[in-house]
Amino acid sequence: MNLVLREQGSAYQSDLIKETRLTKVKVTRILDKLEGRGLIERKRRGMTNIVILK
Repeated sequence: MNLVLREQGSAYQSDLIKETRLTKVKVTRILDKLEGRGLIERKRRGMTNIVILK
């Protein structure tokens, strides 16, 4: 959440993976939970997703 906030409320999922040094699976699971709670929204952009704070 802090990384997305630092990027003015939106960031590419691939950038989050690079910055956190977590696996793709781990980041996806974390984002799934946040999306389920209604805190973020993911939109498909080419080969990656953009993560947007709600």
